[in-house]
Amino acid sequence: MKGGSFPEASVFFSALSADFTTAVLQIFFPIYGFFSVIPIDKSVKYIIIYKRSKTRGCFFMVSLSDIAKEVKFNVSVVSRALSENPDKHAVVKAETRELIQRTAMRMGYQPNRQASFNGRKRCATIYCFLPENADRLTADLMYGIVRAAGEENFPLKFYRGGSESDLSGFLLRMIDGIDHSGVITYPPFALTGSCAEMLRKYHEKRNTILLLNTPTNTRKGRVDAEFRAIPQVNIDEAYGGMLAAVHLLKQGCREFRYSYLEPMPYKSRIDGFRMALKRAGFTAEELRTPEDYRELANSTVRTGIYADRDVHAFNMLIHLARVGITPGDRVLLVGNDDKQQSKYSLPRLSTVHQPTMEEGMLAVRKLIRMIFGGKEKTELVSPYLVVRESSGGGPDDEIIYGFPETTESKDGKLPQELI
Repeated sequence: MKGGSFPEASVFFSALSADFTTAVLQIFFPIYGFFSVIPIDKSVKYIIIYKRSKTRGCFFMVSLSDIAKEVKFNVSVVSRALSENPDKHAVVKAETRELIQRTAMRMGYQPNRQASFNGRKRCATIYCFLPENADRLTADLMYGIVRAAGEENFPLKFYRGGSESDLSGFLLRMIDGIDHSGVITYPPFALTGSCAEMLRKYHEKRNTILLLNTPTNTRKGRVDAEFRAIPQVNIDEAYGGMLAAVHLLKQGCREFRYSYLEPMPYKSRIDGFRMALKRAGFTAEELRTPEDYRELANSTVRTGIYADRDVHAFNMLIHLARVGITPGDRVLLVGNDDKQQSKYSLPRLSTVHQPTMEEGMLAVRKLIRMIFGGKEKTELVSPYLVVRESSGGGPDDEIIYGFPETTESKDGKLPQELI
């Protein structure tokens, strides 16, 4: 065991602003423990973050020889037991494999990914294209991606953009230029014909691309047939709307309103909300005009409102205040996204939490299996509900219903505690 030597760099960030660089270090330094910033020019920097050993204070690499000494097996046996693609003609007994894998995990072993890819004349780095949004959703997504990739010792490189040309340029480099092992992409806009064609072309050529949240980035608000062949990890948006509806029903609401921002990429959230109400024998009307707000103020019926995203819910709090309504008593309000600000609004906002950290971890694990030749299906990650003041919780309440789960099909089932 070579104390003081550095393992393969686990994460690469490029083209970062100073503020974003600081945020990255605040997020990832506690996990990885060591970093170096290499200036490329005045505006671009690479941050290389090295993973800290779980068992020692220094930085070191555990080798196959170290594990072999610990378990008292030949290095070749250890190598086969830890291989993602073991030789079919060199079988390792199940109990031996389990012992070696358990020992490797305890010792903090991580395979030298780049060395294994060098034998195939390929680069191990996974490239990620994410939106430019600087919020909790993107930060959690990056955290999940980095955490899962770090566990498997896959280097990462992040690109961020907000236009069609950004994504098109990224995909073009991936198809024809930069050597890499796979791609995770979250298109930050409604997919158009040219970008869609590049995504299909990459999938046909390499079969190592995974898409995130595709339904919310298509103009129709659903996954078109042309993308169904590409594995995806998507948030179950309709399920989130259903959670909001069932919660408001349990809170005794008998009239319901919904509101959304234009354009409407989150149509499935509203559809899920209305579907759950329909099952219970209720309907929901849109809340949009000043007259709608005045009508709500003059009503005496307990009313539940669902906003398709938190930023719209914050805006609605202002409109409701203008007609003398503070959500939490007769009128209840639920948003969607669980933005950081939702904990600090007045009243504190109940909202559907988007589990983007779990989404990022799942995406990396699926992509790694694809890199090693596996076949993957599209999966949905279920959001969960955080109940705060605006829908009847106490001033300090933060009650969670429906922890995140994944499924390969949307069955419309709700958490038992909400039924």
